[in-house]
Amino acid sequence: MSKTSKPAAETTRLDAFVVEEFEVNGEKRSAWNKIGTAWPQKGGFRLVLKAIPVDGVVILHKPEAKED
Repeated sequence: MSKTSKPAAETTRLDAFVVEEFEVNGEKRSAWNKIGTAWPQKGGFRLVLKAIPVDGVVILHKPEAKED
């Protein structure tokens, strides 16, 4: 980790995902695809998307810590 990087627990950004639920051989599954990132701004967030979800639902999560 570089000196300017923050651990994932301290980051202020949120990753944006779209989740597709489907069934394979009777087993329910889901596929999470990252479509953007949100950064806090005064009074809210700035959301930058690389794709627009068809159903209009975006899930925001804190980024996970990367393993070395």
